[in-house]
Amino acid sequence: MNKILQELDQLFKSGKWNQVVKKIKKIINSDNVIVPYYNLLGLSLSKLGKDIEAEEIFIQGIRKFDKEISLRSNIALIQINLNKLNLAEKNLEQAEKINESDIYFLFALGTLRRQQSKYQEAIEIFKKICEKDIKFPKALLLLGQTYLDIAQKENDKKFYELAEKNFLLCSEFFPKTVEVDYTLSTFIDYSLNDFHQKKMLNKISKLILNDDQKVFIYFALGKSFEDQKKYDQAYEYIRQANNAKNSSIKEDILKKEILKYRNVKKIFETIEFKNKNSKSLFQKKIIFVVGLPRSGTTLVHQLLSSASDTFGFGESIFLSKFFDTKIFDQTFLSRILNKKSIEDEMIKISNEIGNKYSSVSSQNVFIDKMPPNYNWIGFIKLIFPNSKVVHIKRNIKDNILSIYKNYFGTRVMDWSYDENNIFNYWVYYNDIMKFWSKKYSNYVYQLSYENLVKNKEKETKNLYNFCELEWNDKVFDFYKNAKTIRTVSINQVKQPIYQNSVGSSENFTNYFDFLNRFDDI
Repeated sequence: MNKILQELDQLFKSGKWNQVVKKIKKIINSDNVIVPYYNLLGLSLSKLGKDIEAEEIFIQGIRKFDKEISLRSNIALIQINLNKLNLAEKNLEQAEKINESDIYFLFALGTLRRQQSKYQEAIEIFKKICEKDIKFPKALLLLGQTYLDIAQKENDKKFYELAEKNFLLCSEFFPKTVEVDYTLSTFIDYSLNDFHQKKMLNKISKLILNDDQKVFIYFALGKSFEDQKKYDQAYEYIRQANNAKNSSIKEDILKKEILKYRNVKKIFETIEFKNKNSKSLFQKKIIFVVGLPRSGTTLVHQLLSSASDTFGFGESIFLSKFFDTKIFDQTFLSRILNKKSIEDEMIKISNEIGNKYSSVSSQNVFIDKMPPNYNWIGFIKLIFPNSKVVHIKRNIKDNILSIYKNYFGTRVMDWSYDENNIFNYWVYYNDIMKFWSKKYSNYVYQLSYENLVKNKEKETKNLYNFCELEWNDKVFDFYKNAKTIRTVSINQVKQPIYQNSVGSSENFTNYFDFLNRFDDI
């Protein structure tokens, strides 16, 4: 390994991905570029939340080094992140031709099979990796997560036990792979067993952990002490977790979110749009469940997905992927604001996005619970004539605290680790929802989380009536056959509706001063 590559590799391992990107971009087009440069640049961009740019880098690398299996495997992982599963499959088919026993190819293939819900295939692949190389922590981690996927789907205690067993093995063999400690914390009740808590405290005292590693283990410890009603210790670790995470954030995500909102609001407050040719639009029903993260969207998704002929997407990226870039494109905005072209534009968008839903499932009703889709309610009404929007609201303090004490594995949630940013985000969210609710009062269904958990049958029947879904008496058994949801709410889908989280913020109001900012709202 040459000196430059050694330096870049060390920067990457230290989490200094911006520096890696900056240095490699200066040399990537030279005649001396080698495969590791493409890998380090692409993976660093992905770490920074720039998967689209990372994909392009790997495409460039493959053009130059067509037979390099590491590039094929890494681009497949990026394409899985982007939900481009067909492209990932094609790249892995090419990788398999090069070396079907390559451990990085196998890891990418296992990741793809898990994403495709081919859990048994994924398990066999991850087991094969562990047999070949026990020094591969991510394979052991994903083996446990695949068991957890099955446990969630089938509500089978056996698979929860297998998941826990593999997570504990991963934690023991690879003590610095602390992502596993956070995952474990999501489904362990520490009031009954503090074994894992002691393990985590031991890690903190004996291991040198970087800030990224501290984030995971501090959030996990916060949850463990909250389970034990030791709120002073819970507070301290939750605070440290957020501070550690926030210190590593360089990009102002909140600024972009607010600008996005302003652009959308400007469009819909100045012009009244109508669909004159609605029959040309995508006709299947999509029910969008929106709200703040941790507001109860997962619960509502599971209740609606219990209806016949429905397919629950969980959190799909179809809408956000399209509009997140377009909403800042002046050419696109000018076409939208042009009354002569608006109808054709909406038909095009409707079928482009709608076909993405249909490509995943042949069901007639889709449930999409991506919380921030509230940004696009105006567009949703325009492009999907048979759509429904359900907005779930939760007690502000309970909701905000639940956000603050959890880790989110996505860059778009980077605002959630700073107290001022959380407040400002809520202000913007509240404003745009007031705007949509006033403009489309009969289109957006308002559902209170507290009312739902207190009067589940009445509220759920009202919800089904609004969504025009056929009622069945097994709706409340969703936890017995839960469709897999990969969010921080994983523990909620394996149990019936409960009221434990109502008023949970009261335990922390003496600790988190910023919660008091919501008293007069």
